[in-house]
Amino acid sequence: MNFFEAQDKARRNTSRLVLLFILAVAGLIFLTNLLLLGIFVYSKTGQLDFSLDTLQNYYSWQVFAGVTIGICLLIFCGSLYKTMSLSGGGTTVAEMLGGRLIPQGTRDPRERQLLNVVEEMAIAAGMPIPKVYLMDESSINAFAAGLSPADAVIGVTRGTLTRLSRDELQGVIAHEFSHIFNGDMRLNIRLIGILHGILLIGMIGYFVLRSLRYSRRSGSSKGGGGMAAIAALGVGLMVIGYIGTFFGQWIKAVVSRQREYLADSSAVQFTRNKDSIAGALKKIGGASAGSFIESPTALQYSHAYFANGISSFWQSLFATHPPLEKRIRRIEPNWDGKFLASEASTPVAPDPVQTPSSGIEKFAVTAAILSSAEQAISQIGTLNEEIIDYVHQLIIAMPATLRSAAQDAFSARALIYAILIHNQKNQKAVWSLLKQHADASMPALTEKYLPELTNLDEKFRLPLLDLCINALRELSINQFIQFKRTVHQIIIADKSIDLKEWIIQRLVIQQLDQHFGFRKPAKPKHASLDGVKSDVEILLALIAYVEHKDDDEARAAFDSGAGETGVDRLEMPSRQDFKLESLNRSLDNLMQLRPLVKPRLLKACVAIILTDGKPTTRGIELVRTISTCLDCPMPPILI
Repeated sequence: MNFFEAQDKARRNTSRLVLLFILAVAGLIFLTNLLLLGIFVYSKTGQLDFSLDTLQNYYSWQVFAGVTIGICLLIFCGSLYKTMSLSGGGTTVAEMLGGRLIPQGTRDPRERQLLNVVEEMAIAAGMPIPKVYLMDESSINAFAAGLSPADAVIGVTRGTLTRLSRDELQGVIAHEFSHIFNGDMRLNIRLIGILHGILLIGMIGYFVLRSLRYSRRSGSSKGGGGMAAIAALGVGLMVIGYIGTFFGQWIKAVVSRQREYLADSSAVQFTRNKDSIAGALKKIGGASAGSFIESPTALQYSHAYFANGISSFWQSLFATHPPLEKRIRRIEPNWDGKFLASEASTPVAPDPVQTPSSGIEKFAVTAAILSSAEQAISQIGTLNEEIIDYVHQLIIAMPATLRSAAQDAFSARALIYAILIHNQKNQKAVWSLLKQHADASMPALTEKYLPELTNLDEKFRLPLLDLCINALRELSINQFIQFKRTVHQIIIADKSIDLKEWIIQRLVIQQLDQHFGFRKPAKPKHASLDGVKSDVEILLALIAYVEHKDDDEARAAFDSGAGETGVDRLEMPSRQDFKLESLNRSLDNLMQLRPLVKPRLLKACVAIILTDGKPTTRGIELVRTISTCLDCPMPPILI
């Protein structure tokens, strides 16, 4: 199953989840009405009788309808409240579990190693770099959370950092990336919200009993029969709440168990090292703390951990994760059945700084070379060991000053300003704008980075921007607003927006807008390219004009891409009529395509840059930027 099918299946699984939810609610409605019938009958007759005659005498359809509506509203409001409280995506979940954001400037060698692994995998996958949270737990566990790849976060326990080798850590992170690619994160968050509504009935029963205890302390009395009825109601609701927990755990098990096998196999496929993921699982089995998480909220997200995070009767009956032994044997059929001791690992040395040419060229031969549009699309939402190694060497080979600047929120702003100013013709006016709108310290720092950009190899450009975006998420909202305003002033200073500026605008500012809540994630709306025909024409024309200076060659490239869309009679806008404002509107519309429609559009984009067999770096950067905007992570393309 490819990335697009996985995303579409994840959305369809939401419908399956809704069906299970409806069945659970129906069961709770029946039990609650049965409880009230029993209380009414017993209070009137002193005995329990659930015959049809008793039902007709003591329980009207009006009462049944009122209870049913009340239960539905209670569950719906509880689910809506929890879902809204989790609208912040992965960050909200990580903080709910007691996670601490690992800052980009951390000096802890283990934390730095974790950040490096996540950065390398994200850049190798062509997706935004997830923020990383650390939970102060001695166990070995991890999770991925978010509503889309653009707002994903990865959380790990301290035991994962201290007890796993770098290869094992990479296997765990690859497992979590699989959940991101397969659309599991959004389903996990929705599952939390839905189950919260189901569990509310039991919580109400608890509060009824608690209020009864307080009323006794205060000396108030409603008569023995009334108190007994209230007590019975409270106990009954708590029992129903436990049944709701039963339903919740069952739903979790149905939804999540098989996905762990898929994520394990994907991790092996991504890293081509079965010992990494198997070694991590063996160490969990050999650790005294195992994978159990002690956070009070651990149960809510138990279905999304790398390994079983809770220990209870329900978890053994309706496990959200397969047993460790079964997971290990699927990866390593000849396993001897022995777990590994998980002593603290030795902290790793920082990656050495290399010259820009060292360690890169050898991967250019072995890594996948772009040869067809179909091949490029098949790589979306995947990881490849060779590309991961290539990115690892690429980051090491970056000029040390720029790499350090891109990994710090303060200096990353100056680096973005330098990249923009480096392309401006009237730099004097731009410097004036920078001094007017940016922090007082920014001009001097920006000037420091300009010489490094003069001869910077183009292959470093997108990875640098990826690192900058990750660091800039640590800005305060006010700092981001100032940064965004300054970037805008620099871009419009020469009365035009060139391609490099547009890439920064769409790649950097769009992702940060979404992170800081100024842009909502696009919702799937368009089921066909025919309904957005004019937007497709504008996007394909942009790529054709960027890739080919000659109009005839651009026309031939456009026609090549148009043939991949399946849309009849696409017309190419003239170069003179082309405006970036219309491009932005078109891309915003195309971001609302449904998952299974996006491959045709992206295949057309790649076909355009492959028309003459000589794709350029600027064309590849443009296509990858568009792919990122569409929430379709495209790995680096080597030419």
